[in-house]
Amino acid sequence: MTAATPLRFGLQLTSVHAADAPPRLQVEEHEQLVRLVEGLGFDFIGAGQHFLTPELRYYQPISYLSYFAAITRSLRLATGILLLPLHNPVDIAEQVATLDIVSGGRAVMGVGLGYADHEFQAFGVDRSARVTRFEESLEVIRAIWSGEAGKHEGAHFSIPSLATGVLPVQRPGPPIWSAGQTAAAVRRAARTADAWYVPPFVTHAELIELVRVFGAERERAGRPAAVELPVRREMVIADTTAEALAGAAARVDSRMATYVKWGMGQDYRADSLTGAAEADLRGRFILGTPEECAEQLDELRAATGMTHFALKPQWPGLAHEEAVRQVTRFGDQVVPLLQA
Repeated sequence: MTAATPLRFGLQLTSVHAADAPPRLQVEEHEQLVRLVEGLGFDFIGAGQHFLTPELRYYQPISYLSYFAAITRSLRLATGILLLPLHNPVDIAEQVATLDIVSGGRAVMGVGLGYADHEFQAFGVDRSARVTRFEESLEVIRAIWSGEAGKHEGAHFSIPSLATGVLPVQRPGPPIWSAGQTAAAVRRAARTADAWYVPPFVTHAELIELVRVFGAERERAGRPAAVELPVRREMVIADTTAEALAGAAARVDSRMATYVKWGMGQDYRADSLTGAAEADLRGRFILGTPEECAEQLDELRAATGMTHFALKPQWPGLAHEEAVRQVTRFGDQVVPLLQA
C-alpha cells in the first residue's frame, strides 16, 4: 500500500449483552451502528462466533450477516471469525457461498482456530487436532468453490464428491482472512489464506514484527504479496488523553475477564490485560483526542501497510449511546484528518 492509498474502515459487531437481555436489543443496536457506518463510507462489517456463552450472547455470524446483507448495499460482510475446526467444511463452503450470493458478492470468510475447551467438547472435536482440521477444511472449501467434481480423502474428512450447485459470486471465491496472533498462526495465514486478520490483543510493536513474519513466510511459500491487511485495534476517542486512558482501562476490565474465563489464556496473554497499566494500554489501543488518534493510525499504517482499520465501539457495560458517539466522532473528526 502506498501513502496515496486511502485507508478503509470496518465495524466489528460486538456481543455485549448477556442471555437475560431482550433478544432484539442487540439486533436493534447493531442495525443502528451498521446504518451509521454505511453512511460514513465504511468498507465492511464483521461478526464473530462463540457457542454456549450466556455471559455474552453471540448470534451466529453467517445467518446474522445475511440479515444485514438485506438492509445494506455497499458493506462487505465478514465472518470475523468462524471457528473453523468445529465445523464440517462442506457446510461452511455452501453457507458462505449462499451469503455471497444473497449479498451480491460481498462476503468475506474470516476464520480462526478457536481456543475454548467447552466449545470443542460440545462439538466432539479433539482440540489437539484443530490445526490439521483447520488446514484441511480450507482445502475442502476452496475445492468446492472451484466447482470441482472430484473427491476428497483426508485425515479428518472423506467426501466422495465435491460437486455442488451452490457456488459463490466472487471467483474463485470470497476472500479468506485468517486470524491469529502467534508467529505460527501468522505463518499459517500466509500459507493458507488471502490475508492475515489481525486481532486486537497483540501490541502495536508485536503487530509490526508479525507483519514482517507474514511477508517473509508468504515469500518463502512462493505466494504473491497480500493485497489486504485488515487490522483490529481498540480505540477510545475523547476530549483529552487522560480521559481516553481512563476509558480504555474501564473497557479492558469489562471484557478481558470474560475471555480469560473462557480459556483464552491457554494460547494468548489476554489475562495480562486486566488491570492494564498505561503503557500496556498505549501499546494496544488507539486513544486520545481525534488528532492523536489520527496520528497514531497514520503511524501504524506507515509501519505495517495496514489497508483496513476495524473499529469495535461496543463494550460490556458501556451505554449504547457512547458506542454511537464513538463511531460518529471517528467518522466526523478522525477520518477527515486521515484523508487530509
